[in-house]
Amino acid sequence: MKINKLLNINCKNKIKKYKNNNYIPGVIYNKNLNFPFYISLSEINKLINKKKYIIYLTINNNKKKHICLIKDIQYNVFRNKILHIDLYKINVNKPFIAFINIKIIGNSIGVSKGGICNNPLKKIKIKTLLKYYPKYFKIDITNLDIGDKIYIKDILENNKNIKFLHPINQIIVSIKMLKITKEDVK
Repeated sequence: MKINKLLNINCKNKIKKYKNNNYIPGVIYNKNLNFPFYISLSEINKLINKKKYIIYLTINNNKKKHICLIKDIQYNVFRNKILHIDLYKINVNKPFIAFINIKIIGNSIGVSKGGICNNPLKKIKIKTLLKYYPKYFKIDITNLDIGDKIYIKDILENNKNIKFLHPINQIIVSIKMLKITKEDVK
C-alpha cells in the first residue's frame, strides 16, 4: 500500500482538502520516528474489513518501506467515520507489544445445560517478534462445563515464542450458572 506525506500538517485548509477528497491524516511513530501522512479512506477500510493489523507501507516521498501495526483509529461517533489513524513502526528484529483479539469457538456443554459464557478478557496483551505475531487467539470452549474456566496459563503451552503481559491466572473465559432470582420467576 502506498501513502503520501502531508506537506503541512498544521495547515487546517490542507487537512480539510484531504479529508474532503476521502483521505485521512495519520502518524507513523516509534522511538525514533514521528511521520505525518495522509492515506486513502478506502484503503484503510479494506484493511479494517479484512482485520489486518500489520501493514506494509511504501511512502511516496522517500520510497522507504515500513512495517507498521495499527495502534489507534479515531472515529467520529455520530457519523461512524474514521478521522485519524496512528501506526506504530515495527522493527522486524525486535519484539513489540500488541493487543490480540480472542476468538471463541465451539458450543459449550455448560451453556447447553443452562449456563452462560463469560468472557471478561476481550484482548490479550503480548510481546513478540513479527514472525510470531498471531492474528487472534482461538479459544475452544466445546468441553467446558458449568464452573470450568480457561486461564492465560492454558494457552501458554501452544505459544512459546510469545510473552504474555497478563498474570498467568487471569481468566480468559468461564462458564457460569445463570442465577435466577425470585423476581425472574414471577
